[in-house]
Amino acid sequence: MGILTVIGQGWTNTEIAERPHLAESTVKTHVSEILAKRGARDRVQAVVLAYDTKLVRPT
Repeated sequence: MGILTVIGQGWTNTEIAERPHLAESTVKTHVSEILAKRGARDRVQAVVLAYDTKLVRPT
């Protein structure tokens, strides 16, 4: 699963870091890069993007 997908599912940085065994600082870097590349202000907009692009579907 990609970082944007798990952000869309509501995972915290700590939860993301536990799964692929990444350092939390690395996860924060990835999240910041996603936000910058997508022009998103915050994680909420990233979640909206994940739904809009159908990376995440409502359950």
